Amino acid sequence: MKLIKHTLLAISAFLLMALPISAADLNIATLDPQAALFSTNVAKQELEELENSDEWKEVVEELQAKAAEARDIQEKAQKDGPTMSDQEKQEAAQKLQSLQQDLNFLQEKTNQFRNQTLQLISQEQAEKFQVIVTELIRSKGITLLINSGGQQGTLLHADQSFDITQEVIDAMNEKED
Repeated sequence: MKLIKHTLLAISAFLLMALPISAADLNIATLDPQAALFSTNVAKQELEELENSDEWKEVVEELQAKAAEARDIQEKAQKDGPTMSDQEKQEAAQKLQSLQQDLNFLQEKTNQFRNQTLQLISQEQAEKFQVIVTELIRSKGITLLINSGGQQGTLLHADQSFDITQEVIDAMNEKED
């Protein structure tokens, strides 16, 4: 048992000493591409223009009006519920269901407007973004670039010297023979 402990300790010590040598060759950075694209002045201006558009305002106002109407019906049902007839309760439930469908539709519409705007921003800024990221990778000597956004841990860039795919293929082919 002591021998195993000493062996594991020796291996651990060796790995810890070797780590700084190999880590010295690594220059790791993280990037949240969405935050980078959608926090620019151009993106903020595009989103502001969307929110100031008549079409956006009309949908948002309708959404707010429907939400207020649904709240009123819920409050009335809570307050007057015990004295309401079954018919009134059923009508209130149907009206709420209809309002919920309207709210879902209007929310989806605002999401579509926003997504279209974000897609337009992405398309307009894609080339500029790629050039800037590539320049930063070169100037900073970044060997691994990891997405720090919504998709945690997605590798955005890796120096080809870290790719061991061919070695694995070769070793697997050797094992088959």
